Amino acid sequence: MNEPTENRLGCSRTPEPDIRLRKGHQLDGTRRGDNDSHQGDLEPILEASVLSSHHKKSSEEHEYSDEAPQEDEGFMGMSPLLQAHHAMEKMEEFVCKVWEGRWRVIPHDVLPDWLKDNDFLLHGHRPPMPSFRACFKSIFRIHTETGNIWTHLLVYCHSEGVSRLFSKLDYSGIALLIMGSFVPWLYYSFYCNPQPCFIYLIVICVLGIAAIIVSQWDMFATPQYRGVRAGVFLGLGLSGIIPTLHYVISEGFLKAATIGQIGWLMLMASLYITGAALYAARIPERFFPGKCDIWFHSHQLFHIFVVAGAFVHFHGVSNLQEFRFMIGGGCSEEDAL
Repeated sequence: MNEPTENRLGCSRTPEPDIRLRKGHQLDGTRRGDNDSHQGDLEPILEASVLSSHHKKSSEEHEYSDEAPQEDEGFMGMSPLLQAHHAMEKMEEFVCKVWEGRWRVIPHDVLPDWLKDNDFLLHGHRPPMPSFRACFKSIFRIHTETGNIWTHLLVYCHSEGVSRLFSKLDYSGIALLIMGSFVPWLYYSFYCNPQPCFIYLIVICVLGIAAIIVSQWDMFATPQYRGVRAGVFLGLGLSGIIPTLHYVISEGFLKAATIGQIGWLMLMASLYITGAALYAARIPERFFPGKCDIWFHSHQLFHIFVVAGAFVHFHGVSNLQEFRFMIGGGCSEEDAL
């Protein structure tokens, strides 16, 4: 009774581990099989995911490879689009500095093309200032335009469009100044001979209007046409030689020198011509680059000579007017003497 019980118990005890192991093995195998089947089910998904990520990575690398030449081109070659973008960024920086009142003078080589008028002035230039208020405040700063006449240089650094507009107004003003200087002298010199006076007035007006029309051309204000600008206004002023010779020949040199005030007229012409020649040749900064950036460069000297010529002209015309007032406007020889 006991043996079968022990045998039964021993048989029942011994196979249990085997059964458990087998079951465990079977379970592991089942799990493996389940995992293998699950992995087999996931393989298409994983392959699709890997392919998708690989495709995304390759597309990103392709986009990066496309952008890299553009960046290299921007830094190395600077395509027009990137140049415009960088120019706008620099302009924004300038605007911010101007509004904050912290702008500094800059050298000639970093100026935009429309502000590069004289390459012998190396330092001390105003930057572009897209603000009329900032342009006005620049009067109280030291830079290359400090010694110039502010009526036309006040907003010269505002923007390219404003600079062109005021340059045209400036050149028109020069032509009107030359035309106006002829009127009182012709009037008083040919006071008793109105016909040539009328003809010369028409001629000088036609020439002056022609000079104004030419000065409206955009290229007229560029540095390459500096000599042309000086030549146009110099030629307009030298046209006064013809009525001067007429007066000297008809009235005599003595009368022309005393009553006609030819001496003052010649001094005025000499000052105008000297100023225009210095401006066209860019003297003295041509011989001393960087030494006349702030004071005594050609543009300042040009204005000094022009203003001096205007005062000389005013003095000479005042003498003519005084003479005509003294003789009462008569044209007889007795009145003239």
